Amino acid sequence: MKKIKIKKGHDINIAGKARIDSISEKFPETVSISPVEFNYIKPKLLIEEGQSIRIGEPIFYDKNNPSVKWPSLASGVIERIEFGERRAILNIITRIDYESEKIQTSSTTNLSSREEVINFLLDKNLFPFIQKRPFDMVANPAEKPKAIIVSFANTAPLGTDFNFSLSGEKKYITEGLKNLKHLTDGKIYVAVNSSQFDFVDDLEFVEKIFVEGPHPSGNIGVILNHVDPINNKDIIWTIKPQHLVILGKAFSYGIYDFKTTINLAGPGVKNPSYISSRLGANINNLCKDDLVDSSLRIISGDVLTGKHTSIENFLGFYHSSISVILESFNRPFIGWLHPGGKSKYSVFNAYFGTNKKPFEFTTLQNGSHRALVPIDAWEKVFPMNIYINALVRSIEAGDFEEMEKLGIYECSEEDVALCSFVCPSKTDVAGIIRKGLNMIYLDK
Repeated sequence: MKKIKIKKGHDINIAGKARIDSISEKFPETVSISPVEFNYIKPKLLIEEGQSIRIGEPIFYDKNNPSVKWPSLASGVIERIEFGERRAILNIITRIDYESEKIQTSSTTNLSSREEVINFLLDKNLFPFIQKRPFDMVANPAEKPKAIIVSFANTAPLGTDFNFSLSGEKKYITEGLKNLKHLTDGKIYVAVNSSQFDFVDDLEFVEKIFVEGPHPSGNIGVILNHVDPINNKDIIWTIKPQHLVILGKAFSYGIYDFKTTINLAGPGVKNPSYISSRLGANINNLCKDDLVDSSLRIISGDVLTGKHTSIENFLGFYHSSISVILESFNRPFIGWLHPGGKSKYSVFNAYFGTNKKPFEFTTLQNGSHRALVPIDAWEKVFPMNIYINALVRSIEAGDFEEMEKLGIYECSEEDVALCSFVCPSKTDVAGIIRKGLNMIYLDK
């Protein structure tokens, strides 16, 4: 077992952390899958409004890679297909018919080769659950990764505690890893930040990584940067922990079970808690009775990397949490001249007071965007062996060669999101990194 100890970073002490004591169950009326969530795909619909559909049946495929299809997340009727500008498919909404949705098991043969596992995932329309680095996109079944990594060490603010939410899924996690090992000739890394997943030690083909330190220590990019850096010719496959369980159930019994445990948290939640529901669930069904009576911002995902959404929208495909914070547009009296206290939160102790108590963050930005100020604010919370300031400047300058030399292939938005949070210039560092990745991918 390897151990990574991260010193740079920061755990944002935001109020409204979910209680780790029980999990309530809620049944959504509708679920949705949104093609715009998946980078660089060109979706082609296989269904139409009003059509009846069974769970797991394909609803669209990628025209760039027709073998990869996306499954229906429920049995029922396609209630609505929402389109955006230039006919971009925004949401495919299914009204669930629980009466017809009965989980049926089928005997599955032992998969013993890469080809068998690939064909199984493609036949079951489950390949979109596997992502690849660089570029954070759905993996290509024709490519062979040099390694596969799963991180249970979720250090994001208000993020899901997988030690709790997946505590009863040992069998399916093990089964998922046993089958995924056929997909690479390299290593399977499993990152943890506690001793809760001791059973992984019994899997000789898995290299366990113990992660210690503040956010973003549990991020895929940070872990790889310390144990197995990637370059422009390398491919790494990754799987979300909650998706590994889904794949494990499919490998074990040949079933589609898209149930998942969702973390509902934040200052805008009355009773932060864990909810057992399903992928793509309608947010209104999940949290309408648990929100405070105020102007709120609802985020599918964590507060640093999640997507701003509405209560009538749906949980993101790759998200395991819903974060809710208060909307605010009121600029504080004397702004940055304020001495501090309970009303100020500072990563670098710029104000009097302490960050040890949970802080009720709002959407207030506390300043406007301005020119970059090189005072090492990013570097103090960025634990990767990359010159982040120089990388951002090379992206803004459109210097492809310099971007590659400075390690853009190792980065993703989530790895630099904390830089955006601490930036005195209010620069969207994460957005710039995605801009650079888009430039390189579309130039190929």
